[in-house]
Amino acid sequence: MSYQIRYYVEEFKHNAVILIREVLGMSKLDPIAEFRSDHVKVRDMLLDLIDAVNKKDATKALEIMIRLDKITGPHFRWEEEALYLVFERFFGRQYLEYLLGVHDRIIKRGRELVEILSKGEITDEQAKTLTDIIRTEVLSHPIECDGIALFAEKLTQEELDKLAESLKKAREEGVPLLEWAEKIKDAARRERGLKAKALA
Repeated sequence: MSYQIRYYVEEFKHNAVILIREVLGMSKLDPIAEFRSDHVKVRDMLLDLIDAVNKKDATKALEIMIRLDKITGPHFRWEEEALYLVFERFFGRQYLEYLLGVHDRIIKRGRELVEILSKGEITDEQAKTLTDIIRTEVLSHPIECDGIALFAEKLTQEELDKLAESLKKAREEGVPLLEWAEKIKDAARRERGLKAKALA
């Protein structure tokens, strides 16, 4: 099944579940299930991105980057403005700042990837370097971040409800990742007294 078809099938299934829940009067999102579902989508897109880069298909790779930009914008925003703050009492401020630093590193790499892919070709050297970067500096984040869901059972129903509302709002606004990073992220962090750990 091609990347595009698989992507639309997954989106259709996801939206169908939401619609069924609404029809049955179960309209609240399960924020932790959504959190993990996003990670699965991102994982699959990143694996497809690695494949496209290895095949030196810059057009397909750029198309995947555009889709990643759209899905990860609301996801990163929600993590920073709601999720991480709720979980901070479990993993502490230092780890929260580390996670923000990882976001900054991914955003930086995303910009670099888009710039390279926009030229329409991928050299042999770039294919190897980009694949390594995606694996070690980008794909590692959903793997690591998904572990945060271990703390979900420690949350109150009120906290889960608030997370669901904030996720719904972030998705409705739908600001793509690179736009969010440029226009919203830094001010939102200052407002919450947050700073990112600088990562190499």
